[in-house]
Amino acid sequence: MYDIALVLMECYQIRKRGRFIINTFERQKDILSIIEKLDISPTLFKNATEKYKALAKYLNDNGLEADMYPQGSFAIGTVVRPNVKNPDANYDLDFICQVRGTRDDYSPSKLRELIEEKLSSSDLYGGKLETYPECFTIEYASINGVGFSIDIVPAAEENAENKKRLREKCNYPELIEDSISIPKQNSEKNYCWLTNNPKGFRTWFDSINAPFIEASKNDFRNRFFQNNRTIFASVEEIPNDLYRSALQRVIQILKYHMNVYYFNLTNGDDVKPISAIINVLAARIASGYDPYVTVFDLLEYVLGELSICAQQQDLEYKNFIQNYGERKCLSRADGKWNIPNPANPEDNLADRWNKDAKIPYYFFRWLKAVRKDLIDSLNVEDEQVFRTALENGFGEKTVSSVLGKKYCNDNKKPKPIAVERVAKPYGSL
Repeated sequence: MYDIALVLMECYQIRKRGRFIINTFERQKDILSIIEKLDISPTLFKNATEKYKALAKYLNDNGLEADMYPQGSFAIGTVVRPNVKNPDANYDLDFICQVRGTRDDYSPSKLRELIEEKLSSSDLYGGKLETYPECFTIEYASINGVGFSIDIVPAAEENAENKKRLREKCNYPELIEDSISIPKQNSEKNYCWLTNNPKGFRTWFDSINAPFIEASKNDFRNRFFQNNRTIFASVEEIPNDLYRSALQRVIQILKYHMNVYYFNLTNGDDVKPISAIINVLAARIASGYDPYVTVFDLLEYVLGELSICAQQQDLEYKNFIQNYGERKCLSRADGKWNIPNPANPEDNLADRWNKDAKIPYYFFRWLKAVRKDLIDSLNVEDEQVFRTALENGFGEKTVSSVLGKKYCNDNKKPKPIAVERVAKPYGSL
């Protein structure tokens, strides 16, 4: 445990320059207040949980034995609003609908048909159901202006033969038992099986996040309770899934900043990395790090490690190893980028990086923007410059919705720093 006086001294970092005082701690609090605003509310979390459990009950009551459970950001507690243009946009929440049996008991197309038939025949769900190649979506009415949709991904248990093969390859063989198969649309517009393992991934992530949760648990739940007294009668009523550690906050910061940055790129949708990459890299880097670290110390540490990984763009892998040592979170051995999925050894999350060199190029450029907007800006003297950095990172509407006119100086407001729209394929390197 840190000495409290040392913690306060490190957190505040108030420095006098002439008559101006930079309160780094206050700026950090304001950034965290923005992320808290983008997180799912306790009311919406409760509503979404009730809705997906009701869906599972409906399917089981109507002859389809199935288990529904969250995957992705809702599962690991890193939800942020998806629409950077609108700070009041609805949330997209992902769920697995795993039927009884293995993939050997169904064809992927038949599995989709079974679930679609049950949902579409319902008076409650049929009129709301939208069908997409990856999932089925049900949109729910908003509460206090904010709503959510549930994306339902059909799944069956992975078969024994494939599990055996995966265990032999996996660094975490104990995770493989939870492997599933989901239907994936191929180029012929029919479906094949794809191995997935969201339960295993959550187990892996939770094992890394647990000490970070424990380190901040008391402070977080007391502050959270004070802000939500109308919802919870005591701190004991707060669900564990609503706790947020420094690691989870770092991931949320990175995800939303990424959404804003790539939205402003001309070709952003083509080169934007999948969010699973952020989850894996941040968690792997944080693994073994001091769990009592602050959000911004951890953010700076993660960015520092990834800036080292970025050197692999220019160095041969053997030279990179000699200079910096091995980085298992992100490697480029044999000229191929690799970000291994801890719950599926056959899934390289950086596979697209090896097909399109613009993707890693923009990724590492984005990380520099994160540092500039959210680390370096903490110590700039001009408050308007700090405000502009926040708007670059989170969007003007989002910042204004939380901070109002704080840090604004209308008489000398600098123009927001536009993301450079480089010429294809790279512009000026």
